[in-house]
Amino acid sequence: MKTSLKLSASLLLLGSTGFASSREVTFLPPNNLKIPVGDVQALGIDQAAFDAVLTRVESIYAPIFAAKGKKLRVNRKWEDDTVNAGAMQFNNTWVINMYGGLARHKAVTAEGFALVACHEIGHHIGGYPKTDALWPTNEGGSDYFATLKCLRRTFTGNEDTSKLDPVAVTACAAAHAAASDRKLCEAGALAGKSIAAMFQNLRGQTTPASFSTPDPTVVAKTNDSHPDTQCRLDTYFAGALCAKPVDEETVDSGPTPGACTAAQGFSVGLRPKCWYKAPIGQAGPSSAQTEKDLDDILDAMARSLSDQEF
Repeated sequence: MKTSLKLSASLLLLGSTGFASSREVTFLPPNNLKIPVGDVQALGIDQAAFDAVLTRVESIYAPIFAAKGKKLRVNRKWEDDTVNAGAMQFNNTWVINMYGGLARHKAVTAEGFALVACHEIGHHIGGYPKTDALWPTNEGGSDYFATLKCLRRTFTGNEDTSKLDPVAVTACAAAHAAASDRKLCEAGALAGKSIAAMFQNLRGQTTPASFSTPDPTVVAKTNDSHPDTQCRLDTYFAGALCAKPVDEETVDSGPTPGACTAAQGFSVGLRPKCWYKAPIGQAGPSSAQTEKDLDDILDAMARSLSDQEF
């Protein structure tokens, strides 16, 4: 009886005050790679770019967190050689840990590093789908949020996308009518390509992920863990292509607000099936029709590219 009373009291305290602490949810699976300051492998961004990205993200999202009654804390761990990033929650202080080791990886650009920071923001406020744990948006959902919402607020539209794959450029033009939206889509795709190259390197994969070779995997249930390299690039690209307004927020309770879903009639910009299984009733009119729409779009992109000279 005393034990039950103590447990009940503890649960009441937890409910009224929130978590005393939480584990770190990381961008990459745990790994032993280290890239210290000054290392020969330190070929990514410098400390000035590291700080500039985090200052920009913090300036945008600290007020958004404050409006939710939370304090955003951005831990700038430039000296730390860890090749990763993470998110944690301590009561009403919600944290992102940004490590210098990841920023120094040779594949990481300023745009790519911004995507990682946005992914960590997404664990806190990315909405559906949540993991089986108590608070974080899952890995695929945080990837989707990064380009769907966060990078569109973080980027200026003046990013240099001249080296972006023409497939991505054509898809962004087809998905977004406004030139400003197309540029943000391109910048999001460019950021995704940077981070996909990092995944490829860390996983020892020989074939690079590509915008023209989406992952054909169809999961039987939503995967809350870290998807494979091509699947993650597909997710970044989907978020960039989705035409939902940036100020229409995603929510914890379901997949539709703020996002593109088949049930709303969208055929591009959807959470990819390589990690996401839509709830019953949210898969759209028919999966066959959705696949046909996607095939038609890809065919149109191919025809457009065949008319261009490079």
